[in-house]
This record gives sequence, structure tokens and C-alpha cells, in this order.
Amino acid sequence: MKKPFTALRKSHTYSGIEEIIEHEKRYPDIRDDSFVAGFMFLYGSAKMYDHARKLFDEMPQLDCQRSFFSFNALLDRCFRSERYDEIGLLFRELPEKLSIVPNLMSYNLAMKALCKAGSLYSAVLLMDEIEEMGLKRIFYNVRLRGLLKVTEVSKEIQLFEEIVNKGFKPDKFSYNNMIKTYVDERNLEQADMWCQKMVQNDCLLDTATFHMLIPLACDTKRFDFALHLCMKAIDSQVLVYRDKMQRVVVGLVQHSKIENAEELVELAKSCKKFRCELSLPLHN
Repeated sequence: MKKPFTALRKSHTYSGIEEIIEHEKRYPDIRDDSFVAGFMFLYGSAKMYDHARKLFDEMPQLDCQRSFFSFNALLDRCFRSERYDEIGLLFRELPEKLSIVPNLMSYNLAMKALCKAGSLYSAVLLMDEIEEMGLKRIFYNVRLRGLLKVTEVSKEIQLFEEIVNKGFKPDKFSYNNMIKTYVDERNLEQADMWCQKMVQNDCLLDTATFHMLIPLACDTKRFDFALHLCMKAIDSQVLVYRDKMQRVVVGLVQHSKIENAEELVELAKSCKKFRCELSLPLHN
């Protein structure tokens, strides 16, 4: 079934997709919730959300009980069809109406849609509900990462601060999420600012932090800053891969900062945890 469906979707033969699924409704498998959800996923892949919703509404007639599984499939198809404003309504109305208890995936999809629709505050309010469900606050780090992926950079600080105001204490994962956002934007100044906030709030820089910032510092020819990061990593006994440190050494030599390069080579060699054999390139 998957191969003909894929061909139909790629050729935009949407009527063919509907014919295949209508044909499959005749068989007993259609009474299985996961089977129906699979059809809804197929509709959603072609951005045929209205058809997915129609199938969801028809499930009782097909003698198939609706659960959070098919409910999540409907939310996901709505999201993939970019009907973000509709997801909030689905999330608020259907669970109570159909006696469906949303799970983490349900909240995840709803919050992503709210962010896409520009309703950051509503997305944060859903976190209160997650807390009431008895989930641990470490979940916020996972959710923060997911939310940042779908929001505009200009809104991310607002989102971060609102979460903090809810009583959530950011840890290294939270700050690294923010740092990565600006690393992806190639904005070293903002990435460094969040790095400093991380330190100010008693969060230790880790391997992920250095592995994001050192390459960006090299890309932007900020080799003094890259050297500072390498020295800090060694001093903190945080492992940094050899290739990243070697790039800093090469950059320092190319910019006639031979003594700095030599210092880094010797320091890395003397550190027991690193024992990193960096090589000093030939220079004139």
C-alpha cells in the first residue's frame, strides 16, 4: 500500500489517495485504532487535513473506538497541513467531548502549533497543565528545545523568560538550547551572551557548549576567543575533541599568534585528561 500511495502523493493525484483509503474501509482491519491513524497519517502527508478529520469523525460508524492515538494522529496531520489555529480548538474541545485523555505527544503538538500561531503565552500555560499531570520539570528542557525550533528567534527570549517566571530553574540543557539557536544564526555575540548567563547562574559549561562555540569562533575568525574557550575547557577538565582544538591552533598560526598556538599545544599535551597531541603547523 505504501509504494502506490507514495507515487500518488508525489504526482499530486489526491483523488487516487482517497480511492485507496475508501477501498480499505471495507476490511476488518479498519476497526483497529492504529490502522485508522495510519490512514490519517497518509492523508496528512498529502496535506489533506479535511479528509483526515472526516475519517476521524467516521470512526464510530466504522466500529472503531477513538483514543489518544487517533487523536494525536489528527493533531499531527492538522499541524503538518499548517492549520495551526485549528489545533487549539481541537485540543480544547475533543478530549472532553470524546473522553480522551491527552498524553505528552498531544501537549507537544498543541504547544508547537500555538508557537507557530504566535500564541507563546498560551503555549506556556499548557506547561502548567503538564505539571498538574505529575510530570517532572526536566520535561521542560525537552519542550523548550522543541518550542525553539518552531518559533522566530526574536520571540525566543520572551519564551525563555516566561518559562523562568513560571518557577522553572534553567539548567545547562536549557542554556545550551538558547546558545544553539544563536550558533545556528551564526551570531557569536548573542551565543556568548547566553554562555555568560549560563555561568552567572551557576551552570557549568559542558562539552556541548564548547563544541558549539569553538567552531563558530573559528568561522568568524575570532581565534582569541576560540583560544579562551579551549583554555577554559582544559582548566575545567571538559573534554573537547582534538579536531576542534587543532583548528584553533592552525588559525592562531595563520594569524601570526605563534606563542598562543604553542601555549595551547603544550597545555593540551600536559593535561592528563586530554593528552591531546596537537600539531603546530609550519610557519614563516
